[in-house]
Amino acid sequence: MGKRYNNQLPNNLPQLQNLVKRDPASYKDEFMQQYRHFQSTLEIFRLKPDKFNKNLDELVMFLAQVSHCYSDVLSSFPQQLMDILQSHHTVLDSDMRMSFCRALVLLRSKGLLTPTSLLSLFFSLLRCQDKGLRSFLKNHIVSDVYNTNAKHKDAKLNSALQNFMFGMLKDSNAKAAKMSVDIMIELYKKNIWNDAKSVNVISTALFSKFTKVMVAALKFFLGSDPSEKNSDDSDSVSCQ
Repeated sequence: MGKRYNNQLPNNLPQLQNLVKRDPASYKDEFMQQYRHFQSTLEIFRLKPDKFNKNLDELVMFLAQVSHCYSDVLSSFPQQLMDILQSHHTVLDSDMRMSFCRALVLLRSKGLLTPTSLLSLFFSLLRCQDKGLRSFLKNHIVSDVYNTNAKHKDAKLNSALQNFMFGMLKDSNAKAAKMSVDIMIELYKKNIWNDAKSVNVISTALFSKFTKVMVAALKFFLGSDPSEKNSDDSDSVSCQ
């Protein structure tokens, strides 16, 4: 058992995080104290989800960092974060929204979330009028789909996500539709989604009511580079 610093731990999450990772069993009581604190803080946050909560922000990242040490206790933690994003993404403070997304990516990297559930959520969050968030989500989606298919293609996952993407291309939000076609084209270029179904889905973008979506698809089929510098116009940090 490592040297204990109980009198310092409640207000020193980085220190507790390091101690937990080295010796989870010895510091489970301290972890549980913080987990209960998270639950109570979350309930308060739900009353005013449009306000940034520094305490909750720190607790969420702490739990995500040590989640693999107590995966049984934190079995519902990923879904709690996803539920908040699904229910309150239109009103969430932009920094809190990004914090929840970063925590979910960390949980995904630790194998505590399936790719389908997280990617479906992230695809829907592309509707958010938050350029920084959309860029973060796009990078994760492309990276996760690529890594999942790195050794062998996951046909079931790809089919489910392609179907979801087909719906996103018809979304009423122009930025979500544009980001969706960009993701599909990038995955095609990486030889991940380069089958007939992918090409057919991209072809539907040719008939999009949004000019930028149609132009991206045209450039793809004409062999031009579909990426445009600053193509994702800056905007506010709300969702629609």
